Amino acid sequence: MTQKPMQKNILVIHGPNMNLLGHRKIEANPNITLDKLNKNLRKVANGLELKLKIIQTNDESRAVNIVQRQRNKICGLLLFPGPWQKSAYALQDTLELLSIPFVTISLGDKVEVLQGLKNFEEVDIYKAGELALIHLSGSI
Repeated sequence: MTQKPMQKNILVIHGPNMNLLGHRKIEANPNITLDKLNKNLRKVANGLELKLKIIQTNDESRAVNIVQRQRNKICGLLLFPGPWQKSAYALQDTLELLSIPFVTISLGDKVEVLQGLKNFEEVDIYKAGELALIHLSGSI
């Protein structure tokens, strides 16, 4: 009897104001929208044989609840925290408690992909998402 390989599920959480992504001044992607970003993430995920569950919320407690509920269903987390980057202590504590591999992509003048203490900058948000998914795929 052949065992079915475990699905590699990745949770993507877009934080506050990511639904307004098109209003940001992102030099490399002036016409970016959340829908376009998600479409690109799904395309990359398909190539890596990953399955994505994508949510956007402005509420940190909702994000924490979702991570807690999904903890046994996901192998990794891709987080676009927005303003939570410097203040999401409850979410950070949850991630530390659950030991789920995660990558954080921070938007500013440049896009930063944060992997624990190792940071690297990528101007293109699409490329940053791709690098993050590749990293997560290798961590699973």
